[in-house]
Amino acid sequence: MTGMEIFRFPLERLLLLIVASLVIFAAMNLLPGDPASVMLGLDASPESVAALHHQLGLEASLPARYAHWINAFLHGDLGRSYIYDVPVSSLIAERLQSSLPLILLAMLLSLGAGIPLGVMAASNRGTLFDTGLMGTVQLFKSIPDFWLAMMMTFLFSLTLHWLPSSGFPGWREGILPALRALTLPAIALAIPQAAITARFMRSSLIETLSQDFIRTARAQGYSRSGVLWRIALPNALIPVLTLAGIQLPVLVTGTIIVESVFSLPGCGKLLLEAVNQRDIPVVQNLVMLIVTAVMILNVLMTALVRWLDPRLGTES
Repeated sequence: MTGMEIFRFPLERLLLLIVASLVIFAAMNLLPGDPASVMLGLDASPESVAALHHQLGLEASLPARYAHWINAFLHGDLGRSYIYDVPVSSLIAERLQSSLPLILLAMLLSLGAGIPLGVMAASNRGTLFDTGLMGTVQLFKSIPDFWLAMMMTFLFSLTLHWLPSSGFPGWREGILPALRALTLPAIALAIPQAAITARFMRSSLIETLSQDFIRTARAQGYSRSGVLWRIALPNALIPVLTLAGIQLPVLVTGTIIVESVFSLPGCGKLLLEAVNQRDIPVVQNLVMLIVTAVMILNVLMTALVRWLDPRLGTES
């Protein structure tokens, strides 16, 4: 990368964060509905609503409220939840105990299933096995998360009684019970992304196998399996890592549906509840933290991909 590109890279991310903060603030503060009225109910008196407005600082202008929010966010002050009346930071930290392992487990399952399936399809390109496998993958890709979650609950929990259908016991109850509670949600979250990974892995590996250096390796006496596993696969995995960075926001948003279906006390369910109850501090700060975390992880993933393939850093 040139010096100008190194400077522009973080600058672009900073501008994106600013735009994201403006969109988040506008979405919560310009939509119809009054948070104070939602909190107090329909029978609340105008005096009570006005008093709560003053207590929550909702009387200030929108620019003043935005500036106060951003200044507090940058100083690590996420405010207090309107509904739970606890610091937002402690509320999010508590819910991350289930959401973060769920996302990580879903990512591992997605890569662990998608990569081998893509390799098998690419190594049998054009055969009936390839066609059937990719057809099945496409079928799973099109299944909605909520429907898949409900069907898995019916089969593995209510019918076979292999795994719990809802709830999260917490890590204090032991690693095994916690992982059992996260298994079905993680699989439901991972299956559509594993299907995408499999198709992408197949395309990447087929393209890699057509490169000149693969023909050179074959001419040097490498076996078919040696070319596939030792030379082609490591090169084909680099674009898949880029895809993993793109899939991360999809997994994060998918937790909103999955956690609701499986009654997991995670950040996704918290966000849905906060939106319904107009809990502005929770929604604004949680979404902003998610955007920031995803952006940081994408930057780290980009750096990892460029380190694995230095040629990408020299492209204009």
